[in-house]
Amino acid sequence: MKNIKIDNHIESYVYDIDSDSSYILFYKGVKIKVNEYNHKNEVGDYIEVDLLFQEIEDKSYDTDFDYKEYLYSKGIYYLAKGKTIEKKGKYFSPYSIKYSYMNYLKEHLSSESFSYVSELVFGEDSLDSNIKDSYSILGISHILAISGLHILFLYKVLAFILLKVFKYYKKAIPLTLLISYTIIIGAPPSALRALLFLVIGALNKKGEVSYTRLDILSISMIFMLLLNPNQLFNTGFLLSYLVSFVLIFMDKGEKRLKGLYKSYYLIYLSTFPLVINMTNKISFLSLLLSPIFALCLPFVLLPSTYILSIFPILDYGLKYIFILINSYLENITSYNLAIAVPSFNIFGILFYYIFFIFLVIAIEKKKKIYFPIAILSIYLISFINLRYVYPFYKITYIDCGQGDSCLIELPYGKGVMLIDAYNSYDYLKSLGINNIDILLFTHSDSDHIGDYKDYLENMNVKKIYAPKTDKVFDDIMPNINLTKIESGNIIYFDSIKIDILGPINSYDDPNSNSIVLTFKIEDTKYMFTGDMTEDEENDLVNKYGVSLDSDILKVAHHGSDTSSSKAFLDMVSPKISIISVAKNNKYGLPKDLTLKRIEEYSKVYITYNRGNITISQGFGKVHISTYR
Repeated sequence: MKNIKIDNHIESYVYDIDSDSSYILFYKGVKIKVNEYNHKNEVGDYIEVDLLFQEIEDKSYDTDFDYKEYLYSKGIYYLAKGKTIEKKGKYFSPYSIKYSYMNYLKEHLSSESFSYVSELVFGEDSLDSNIKDSYSILGISHILAISGLHILFLYKVLAFILLKVFKYYKKAIPLTLLISYTIIIGAPPSALRALLFLVIGALNKKGEVSYTRLDILSISMIFMLLLNPNQLFNTGFLLSYLVSFVLIFMDKGEKRLKGLYKSYYLIYLSTFPLVINMTNKISFLSLLLSPIFALCLPFVLLPSTYILSIFPILDYGLKYIFILINSYLENITSYNLAIAVPSFNIFGILFYYIFFIFLVIAIEKKKKIYFPIAILSIYLISFINLRYVYPFYKITYIDCGQGDSCLIELPYGKGVMLIDAYNSYDYLKSLGINNIDILLFTHSDSDHIGDYKDYLENMNVKKIYAPKTDKVFDDIMPNINLTKIESGNIIYFDSIKIDILGPINSYDDPNSNSIVLTFKIEDTKYMFTGDMTEDEENDLVNKYGVSLDSDILKVAHHGSDTSSSKAFLDMVSPKISIISVAKNNKYGLPKDLTLKRIEEYSKVYITYNRGNITISQGFGKVHISTYR
């Protein structure tokens, strides 16, 4: 990481635009990502800006998206909130050509066409996330990256124009134009890799030393890693080189259709862990149809997008191509002919590629591939079904930021329960979970139910519970088969008996209407409290007294001073207390006095500095582990 002293008030120029809410500054040789809501800055602006530097968040669990590595792979080492004070001037930047022209196209193209043009021509992440997921699930997401296919297509088009129109051709002319194009669009890794491959290949033919295509691919990779070693953690960079390797490796002059399928399946296997970590699905239908898509789509998408980037008036007819492609891909991937697959951690990836290399060696030496395929298949089947041989109860307090969500898993994958659903969908998806037996909302605040649509739309949720006293659920989930519960109710989750203790009374404050529940696993008693306030705590103390005693307490309201009173803690007397809260949150939680009071009773774990907090229990043992 760069270690440069940067003041909070600086003057710098805008290097790139990330979105309407963020931009990149280039200052003292380093890039700074600045988050500023609805900013009006443009590439090349020289601005005076106030910065409040932020710590880049660490991962919360092993297979979590690593935002820090992502920024580093783009050469960004600082993150800040900003406020533009004044625009001082304007500097020329090659990127300004890109954004000026993109703004022009945005006004003259349909949204579907513009998404594809900005993605395939300018290298911007513009396609709807559902469409991109469809490409990933089908194993053809590499089509969307500006790569060798795009660069070679442009090279041949330019060469054709030079020969047929100008009757003059020198290789240096299209190469120079492609270099300029790559610089203007920001030199994304896949495009830069393809350009380097083309340039080195051209120089190779003129020199005395002759390099193979795999040699040239390796040289380009070494060069790019010398420019920025952190690109090794960029998924686009890795996918680009893996796909290029397979295409070169499989170029054996086989019959078109047979070679197509072999190349596709080898590409699919070579990128499998990376793609699974994005989609967590294997689509069986895609395994049959995707090779055809991989062959046909580029010959439709590339000419269409580049033609529209020059002649946007043709969008009146061409936009229906993109509408049809999007509709077809979404329909294909919506069929339930897919299985959920957990994400690969670093060790899972390492073992996968060890087995994959044996397959590649067998293909290269023209040996029978049944044995390496069988070994790879056994490994994948074992990996996918690992949850079903895990013999312990598993309770995970998810590091979901400023909210609450806790996952309870039965031994041997027999069942899943989720208490509250804020910012936790990606975590469950990464575990390969597709079925939820019980989804229980403690109350209706957004920091407890935020992901509910993702769960209801994308997972099989069998039973949903919410507090009877919270009327908001009638408005936000009117057509959902939801069971209202109150004090005195009992829920059974397999052999676990869940006692609903509160709310006892109804209050205007939704926090005071939070469900409070307890359950026992073996001899350990757990308590969950939502965001209950001291009013609800007093109701519980008066009704249940010392029977509130619990071993592990999920602290109410993220450690606020509105709850966790001494009277309540005296009755609960927890050994372990867990607080779910975001670092440096605007509410100043957990409150110092509240935290100090809880620490008098128990050991405290806080998600913002521990990441996911997991309790594994079984055979009379309780083990607590944290990610950080």
